[in-house]
Amino acid sequence: MVALEEADDLMVLRYLGPTEPGDETAYLDALEQVGARTEPFALILVLGGVGKLSAASEKAQALWFKRTRADLERHCRGLVIVRPGFEEAGADVFRRLWNFPIEIAPDEPAARASARAYLS
Repeated sequence: MVALEEADDLMVLRYLGPTEPGDETAYLDALEQVGARTEPFALILVLGGVGKLSAASEKAQALWFKRTRADLERHCRGLVIVRPGFEEAGADVFRRLWNFPIEIAPDEPAARASARAYLS
């Protein structure tokens, strides 16, 4: 299940299993919406129960990272990741992509509190 929630200056992208047909396309479409944002925002990424992306989707995601990097640097105030078992080493991969704050939260309420702090 993929869902993108936009509420004012907060975006929440959820990609949760079990996966369904079309989820990878929906995920990539949601990334496009995140990358198109032109006002300041914070992003929460909630992941769980999904495996690796297909090779084609991995490539599309990598191209999205590259293409939107400058815009995200301008507009994103911080990223909070909620993913079971996710560790700092995983967050470091994202930190190499972007310079805005990136942190891991244990659950969505904690992530929302952190994201709000980036926006104040």
